[in-house]
Amino acid sequence: MSTPIRIMLVDDHKTMLWGLEKLIEGGGDDLRLVGTAHNNDSALQQAAALKPDVIVLDLDLEGRSAIEILPRLLQDSGGARVMILSGNRDQGLLTQAVRLGARGVVGKEAPAEVVLNGIRSVHRGETCLDPALMNALLGQWSAPAAKADPEAARIASLTPKERKIVAVVVEGNGAPNKELASRLFIAEPTLRNNLTTIYQKLGVANRLELYVYATKHGMA
Repeated sequence: MSTPIRIMLVDDHKTMLWGLEKLIEGGGDDLRLVGTAHNNDSALQQAAALKPDVIVLDLDLEGRSAIEILPRLLQDSGGARVMILSGNRDQGLLTQAVRLGARGVVGKEAPAEVVLNGIRSVHRGETCLDPALMNALLGQWSAPAAKADPEAARIASLTPKERKIVAVVVEGNGAPNKELASRLFIAEPTLRNNLTTIYQKLGVANRLELYVYATKHGMA
C-alpha cells in the first residue's frame, strides 16, 4: 500500500476548516490530514514542523494575504506543494500565486471530488488550474506583437534538444517529470537541469509558465 498524501489545511474560517477536515478524512485511504492552521504565522510554524506533502491554502487569512508568505511557506515546509483553495476570484492575485510557486488553484465553490483530485494532481507534480485562470495566464502574452518580436532572440537561443523538451512539456500537459523524462529517453535529473536552463533562457519561472509561453509562441 502506498504512503498516504500528508495534507495540511490553512483557512481562517472554522466552519470551512471543519468541512475540509471531514472531506479529507472521508476522501480515501490515500489522503491523510496532518495539521491545520488559521493565519500566516501559524501556517509557517505548522509547515516547518509537519513538513506536509501538500498544503491547501486560502489566500485571505484574518485580513492578511497569504501571498506574502507563499515563498517562505514553500521553503520552510521542505518542498511541500501548494494548492490554493480560495473564494477570491481576483485573477491578478491568483496569477501571482502561481508565479510564486502554487501548483494548483481551485475555487471554494468547486465540488468535493474536484478538490480531492486537485490535491492528488498537485502531489503528483501536475498543475491543477481552472480554465479562467489559465486564460488569464495566456493573456499575459496576448499583447499584439511588435514588428521585431522581442522573444525571437530568446527562442532562437534554445538548442534543438531544448526545443524538443519544450515540445514534450506542452504535449505532456502537466505530466510529472518522470513521465516526460521517459518520453525523452533521458534521466529525470537531466531533465530538471535542462528545464532550469530553458527557464533562464526564456525568462520563465516554472513549468506552468513555460507551458503558457510555449503555447503562446507556437513552440509545441
